[in-house]
Amino acid sequence: MRTHPEETQLLAENPQFELGNHSWSHPDMPDLDEVHISREITTTQDILYRLTGRQSRLFRLPSGLSSDLVLSVIAWNGLFAIQWDADTADPVFDNDAENINRLVRERVQNGSIVLMHANGRGWHTAEALPEMIRYLRNSGYTLVTVSQLIGIESMPDDQP
Repeated sequence: MRTHPEETQLLAENPQFELGNHSWSHPDMPDLDEVHISREITTTQDILYRLTGRQSRLFRLPSGLSSDLVLSVIAWNGLFAIQWDADTADPVFDNDAENINRLVRERVQNGSIVLMHANGRGWHTAEALPEMIRYLRNSGYTLVTVSQLIGIESMPDDQP
């Protein structure tokens, strides 16, 4: 968000794209004390609010690493810790769109959170998305935000 404020604002305007907190510097959170964990969260919340006028309610753990203390501090800051279950491995440069889609077909299940990167490290993510979306919809999946998935935001009226 710090280096791409315009993109952050553009994404925030899209109701199908939910911005979440992923920490300020992407540390291994279990290595931090309570003060530093909280600082990672609040620094990101602050810039998100300055850019969009909104706060996130979601926190995705950097590298998926947590501890009881990390989860407690996340909750104390009013956020829900979330985790993916379908990794596309999209930061791997030679992981092409075809393989990303294969991984999604193999790993996705009802209620899945698919891990992808929109930070320049998802080398073939944009290329993979149209086919992925087609496959998921044709397979009967409904695409929702994470907040809708975990029930902290209501589903759109036209969704089951």
